[in-house]
Formats: sequence, C-alpha cells, structure tokens
Amino acid sequence: MSAVRHSFVLSLAAIVGLVPFASDMYLASLPEIGEEFSTPVWVTQLTLTGYLLLLGVGQLVAGPVTDAVGRRRPLLWGLGLFIIGSAVAAVAPNAGLLIVARVLQGVGGAIAVVVANSSVRDRAVGAAATRLYALLLTVSALAPVLSPTVGGFVDQYFGWRAVFVVLALIGGATLAAAAACLPESLPTAERAKMSFKKTLGNYGDLFSRPGFVMPLAALAVMFVVLFGYIGGASYVYQGAYELDSAMFGTVFGLTGLAVMVGAVVVNRLSARWDLKTLAVLGVSLAVAGSSLGLLATSANLPLWVLVIGMGLNLVGIGVCEPPLVGMSMSSIDGNAGTAAAVLGSSQYILGAAATVVAGMVAANNSAAWTGILVVGALVSFLLALGTRRPADDAALVHP
Repeated sequence: MSAVRHSFVLSLAAIVGLVPFASDMYLASLPEIGEEFSTPVWVTQLTLTGYLLLLGVGQLVAGPVTDAVGRRRPLLWGLGLFIIGSAVAAVAPNAGLLIVARVLQGVGGAIAVVVANSSVRDRAVGAAATRLYALLLTVSALAPVLSPTVGGFVDQYFGWRAVFVVLALIGGATLAAAAACLPESLPTAERAKMSFKKTLGNYGDLFSRPGFVMPLAALAVMFVVLFGYIGGASYVYQGAYELDSAMFGTVFGLTGLAVMVGAVVVNRLSARWDLKTLAVLGVSLAVAGSSLGLLATSANLPLWVLVIGMGLNLVGIGVCEPPLVGMSMSSIDGNAGTAAAVLGSSQYILGAAATVVAGMVAANNSAAWTGILVVGALVSFLLALGTRRPADDAALVHP
C-alpha cells in the first residue's frame, strides 16, 4: 500500500477501535459510579444499554444520511458528538445526565462506524474489501481486550471521571486523524436523494437481494453466538468452574484474542481463497468449537477443554465475519451507507438481546448455554452454504 493508503487504513482502524473502547473501558467503574450517585444496578446498567441501543439504531438513520450528503461531514460531526458526550460524562453531576452523555456517545459512534464500513465499500470490493474488513476486525477484536485493562488502571489512579476524559482525548485524536487522512469518498454524482420514502425503498431493495441477505443472515446469527458467549461466560467460568475475578479476566481475555487470530488468518488467506469458502471455513470452526464446549459442559470435563472449544469458536467468528461482510457489501452497486447501517445495527441490536438471554440461561445451566451456541453456529453454517460467490474480487479502486 502507498503512504496514503496506510493513513486511510490507520484512520479507519482508529474509528472502529473507538466504539468498543467507549463500550468497555469504563466497565470496571460501574460499581463506583453507582455508589457515588446512590443508584441501583439497573440504573447504572442503562449507561451501557443506552449506548449500545443508540449505537445500533443510530446506524439505521446514519446510513441513508451518509449516502445522501457524503461521508466526510457526517464523520466529523459524529466524532465531534462523541467527544462532547465524553466530556459531559466526565463532569456529569448525576446518573441521568451520565446516561444522556452515553447516548450522545452512542449516536456519534453510530455515525462514525457507518462511515468507516461504507468508506471501505467506496474504495474496494471483493477480496480487497475482505482484507480491509479483516484488518478493521483485528482492531475491533483487540480493543475490547485492552480497554477494560486501560480503564481499570485509569480508574484506580485517577477515578472514573478520568476514564471519560481519556475517551474524549482519544476521540479528539481520532477526529484529527480523520480530518487529515479521510477525504470524501462518495462523489456527488453517486449520492442518493434523501427522502423518507426513498430510504424505506432502499432498505426494501437491500432485503430483496439474496446476495446481500444471505451473508447478512449468516453474520447476524454469528453475532448472536458471539454475544451469547460474552453474556454467559462470566456465569459459567465463575459459577460452574469457580474462577475468581482476576482469573476470569485472564481466561476471557485470552479467548477474546482468538477473534483477532481469526481475522489475521482470513487476511492471509483472502488472496487465495474466495469469500464463500472463507465464510464456510469460519462457521465450520465455530461449529466445531461450540460443539467441543457443549461436550465439556455436558460431561463436566476440565476447564481447559471448554476454553479450547470457546477459543476455536471465536477463531471461527474472526474468520467468517470479514468475508460475510465483504459478500454483503460487494453485492450492492450504491447506497453503501445504508447497507453498512444494516450490517452494523444488526450486530448491536441482536447482540444486546443475545447477551440478556445467554446470561439467564448460563446462570442456570452451563450445557444449555453451550447448546445455544452450537445451534447458532449450525444455523449460520447452513446460511453460509446458501450464499453466492461474488464474481468481483477486484483490488482497491482508489485510496
């Protein structure tokens, strides 16, 4: 890649890393926040739920907007809104204003993520897009592993408000990088006219395309598997296997790195393997890993068996996500922002629901929890088999 292309990729990486940092960096601070504001757990949890919901729903609105007015201005406004939300959170005098600040972060993050994903489609298709999505997935997989550690350190020495100050600074650095390195990628002639009727029509057009819907469905089910693991892991590892908090963090972090390993693998294979083959490989690994996890929890096997199974499951998710995204995005000719919005919102909306259900199940029955993961992986496998091989595996069109 040229220097310009490197700056483009690094700027997008900063954007996609910002969203999980804002989600996870303050998790260690939740008890302290609840204690300071004298609020019950469900109120402090709204600071997370509100962020995730707006991150998901906001993308459905942001996508058509970016298709109509371009990428650059909404991106800069979105990052600016994220910075404002972070700053307000840092000085919030009560839980209510903190929740509002988190909503602002979510809206700003939604706009930024839509632009990041649609900018890839503006510049690349096929295998080239898959490589870029894999690089972005590597960052988005690493961020949730690093952010709780960074946030815990900041909170321990400087307090929970400093966590949001750091997020504001990271947002400022990301805004500066985007302003310098991400020129407008959607020419005026290719922009869609903005209207409510047209927006509904664009969404309807997307869902009428099997080339878009099948990979999206496979991807959405894999998100359920991913967030199902996240939502139930603490109950199984700490409950059934009696790990303490520190050891749980270590085990969870190691399995989280498996997603990044999968993204690295697909990045290496994308030049030689077509997208459908990569997607089927990924979901096959997820089926194998979740099945091993089901065996471990059903037969009361040692923890390391379950960890290997879940690690393999997450490697599979890391392998299948970039080609499935690439297949969906490569199947469209225009309205990339709208398509990116559907892909992004499905992740967070379904993920929020899966987290709640998986947590309830895992708290009562470890085998039932891993059984849900197996079923999800199998459904995704069948959907991946039904996808079409994109004919266009072109390289980068313009940086």
